Amino acid sequence: MVQTGAANDESPLSPVVIRVDEVNAMTQGAVRTLIDIDLQTFSEPTFSHYTAAAFLQSGHVYTLTVDSGVIGTCVFMRCWARPGDANLLSMGILPGFRGQGLGQRFLLEVLDHLRERALMGVTLMVADDNRRARKVYADAGFTETGVRYEDPRTNEGFIQLRVQLTEPLLAALPTL
Repeated sequence: MVQTGAANDESPLSPVVIRVDEVNAMTQGAVRTLIDIDLQTFSEPTFSHYTAAAFLQSGHVYTLTVDSGVIGTCVFMRCWARPGDANLLSMGILPGFRGQGLGQRFLLEVLDHLRERALMGVTLMVADDNRRARKVYADAGFTETGVRYEDPRTNEGFIQLRVQLTEPLLAALPTL
């Protein structure tokens, strides 16, 4: 658990306890949570009910929770090309909770969970122009791999980032 300032509260003295959990069951509630956060995070839907259920059953899904409920999700799948790695497929934080360092803390704690499972690294694709997400990933130790992708429908460019999981990452983050 990590304490931080309260979401949507101007007073930095109001602590909010956050919790990161791995979701271990494929339930309708978990599927709905993945889809709801996805719809509020991205410009177009990423998940269908089928893909959300498949990620819950075969991947690693983590949630970020505060007193009011789940405010974020991270979805991972193992990498076929590098079996010791995982791919971060999606990370989302509800809009009212962004800009407070919660995304970075969430990501670092999740990466520590993956490192404890003996994974060697994590890769992801992020939009070239998504400066906020790129900063979160860079601050967590991700670096560019040189792999790029362009979406033929939108001409949007994406870059691949990777982090090597060799030591606890959350410990390197200064306390609030």
